[in-house]
Amino acid sequence: MKFKHALQLFAGVGLVLLATSHWFPLGVYSLELLGAFAHFTLLLSVVFLVVSVVLNLRVLLVLAAAATLISGVLVIPHFLSSTFTGTPNFSIGQFNLYHHNPTPNAAIETLVQADADIFAIQELNSNWKPLVDSAFAISHPYRLENHWESCCYGLGFYSRFPIVSSNKLYFGEIPYYEVTVEVESQPIQLICFHTQAPAFPNKTPGRDQQMLEVANMVSRGSNTIVFGDLNIVPWDPKFNDFLTLAGLTPIRGGFQATYPMDFKVPLIPIDHIAYSGGALQPASCEVLSIPGSDHRGLIASFRIKE
Repeated sequence: MKFKHALQLFAGVGLVLLATSHWFPLGVYSLELLGAFAHFTLLLSVVFLVVSVVLNLRVLLVLAAAATLISGVLVIPHFLSSTFTGTPNFSIGQFNLYHHNPTPNAAIETLVQADADIFAIQELNSNWKPLVDSAFAISHPYRLENHWESCCYGLGFYSRFPIVSSNKLYFGEIPYYEVTVEVESQPIQLICFHTQAPAFPNKTPGRDQQMLEVANMVSRGSNTIVFGDLNIVPWDPKFNDFLTLAGLTPIRGGFQATYPMDFKVPLIPIDHIAYSGGALQPASCEVLSIPGSDHRGLIASFRIKE
């Protein structure tokens, strides 16, 4: 009986500590990586909770319930859909096509069919830049492009609407764009960027600094849309800091995981579209499967309020 009690205590406390670490990673790289999978901690907690009920394990029951609550409060709000209303005036596409995409023609044809009014392509390379230009020469004549020969931060911005002003900016060597277009006589500020992937401990501060730079660029009181492959999940504390500093609201159509697509089942949502400003109102948000890419795309539409 003592062993059974100790085993319950060990498993339950470990689960509670894991769930708590997603709230407070404390700058520890391994905890930050684990935090990206907080929804799996929630699932594991629910499994432990069910097992403890079936087997009448009271100690584990209490601790698993606590872990479920801790994980659930963090993650579940990001499974909920934004409030959508009205007929949209324009749409925004966020597409990481993957630098080593083996089927660029199929990927680009998918974007043509998606028919987003404004969109960004991450990992734009010199091999299939001409394909993109040809496909959208007529439909999206307003564009900014910075293609890369090597992996992985080429970037393209494409619009049906005339570009009123634009800035090509850099974080180190990584390009990003701040663009103003006019839709229905309403100026819209658009910022598209691709952060450094925090694949190694020394890359995480770079990603966070990029988001800080972009947050400081958002014009307060203007109608702004920020979108890109941000390499961060929505429940990460640093993402919440980014939204708060910039005054942005994320748009989502429920839980929309976008990466990785290597096994056709994405696990985490790291591509984002967020907005601010009194005239913008989200009308929809959908995911898009892109042939040959390790990301799914996002397409959001907006209504401009009178």
